[in-house]
Amino acid sequence: MLTEGPTHAAAAAAKEKGLDPLTYEAHQILVRAVTALTGSIRRNNPSRFSLGRYNVLRLLYAAEEKRLLMSEIGDGLEISPTIVTRLVDSLVVEGIVERITHPEDKRKTWAAMTGEGIAIFEAEKLWRGLQPEEKRLLVHLLSKLRLSLLTISPDELKGAAQGAL
Repeated sequence: MLTEGPTHAAAAAAKEKGLDPLTYEAHQILVRAVTALTGSIRRNNPSRFSLGRYNVLRLLYAAEEKRLLMSEIGDGLEISPTIVTRLVDSLVVEGIVERITHPEDKRKTWAAMTGEGIAIFEAEKLWRGLQPEEKRLLVHLLSKLRLSLLTISPDELKGAAQGAL
């Protein structure tokens, strides 16, 4: 099993403070992996994909039919409608995303990935270090973590904020 030395050592030290070292280490590695993922995206194509633009594409790519209402993007990223508009407009200019007027409600607008946008997003080689079975396991584990986070009670959250992780 792979471990990162400094994180592993910090986890051992966390045990002395009454924290579960494996939980501590998992949390730290997840944060470091997310940081590395977003950093890699910026390094590989810094002018094309800021973190905000990448996150819009990520949401669209995961959505049914590769499209979402502009309000759904804002909700998903927890950003204002103005920022959503700015991000989507910049992707439209490049031909990666297109705007589609909602057929029944003219006040609503869809943002949809174009064929070029899908091809660019799928071309990322960020996951080449994982085999298909490892990716399935990662999806499973992250889904379990997400479910746990979505169902945590306010009292449990207070405990986590006080160092219980």
